[in-house]
Amino acid sequence: MKLTMMMNLFEMFDPSFNNYLSLNWLFMFLPIIVMPSTFWLIQSRILFTFKTLLNYMYNEFKVISKSNYQSNIIIFISLMIYIMITNLFSLIPYIFTLTSHLLLNMILSLTLWFSFLIYLIYKNTMQFLSHLVPLNSPVFLMNFMVIIELISLIIRPWTLSIRLSANLISGHLILTLLGIFISNFITLLPINILIQNMLLTLEIFMSIIQSYVFSILLILYFSESN
Repeated sequence: MKLTMMMNLFEMFDPSFNNYLSLNWLFMFLPIIVMPSTFWLIQSRILFTFKTLLNYMYNEFKVISKSNYQSNIIIFISLMIYIMITNLFSLIPYIFTLTSHLLLNMILSLTLWFSFLIYLIYKNTMQFLSHLVPLNSPVFLMNFMVIIELISLIIRPWTLSIRLSANLISGHLILTLLGIFISNFITLLPINILIQNMLLTLEIFMSIIQSYVFSILLILYFSESN
């Protein structure tokens, strides 16, 4: 009985709805479809809000990025918008939670991080090697510091992916468990619905914040490589 309950609890994170097809992964193309179009003569309120958000995020990222590489900010803004729309759509019932899987998150983080690392090694090899030993490190600890710095460098894409997945999974599980609790205690229905709505609002803000954190950390890694 407990095994069946756990399978039902985690089935919303299953990308396959049968043994042969995995059409839930097609959801990754939905944010591209719902992007507001700019071919209208008079822009709508949605498009105006979208452009305002883009301008605000560009100014935020411009502070971190160097002046010579500010043209690359659009990559990180696009990544943030994509993750944010995916997170928000995953809060809709019966919608597959795409960003809760390490497969997609590792694709987004590992590819960009690896390209930054290759660029850094190719353009600034000595700078890359010098960063492996922090300034004023004791001589007898230098070998260990190189190992620690390499490990911290390698786990960066993993920490980005795990952070995003863990936050999405925990939030959805809390909402699901609270929904099961509401169905078992009808007498506490008004209080439980109020609590669930508060948690849903918290999940909406968390979805936006996590997309911002994911993108801002990647642009910090990009700035370090330059």
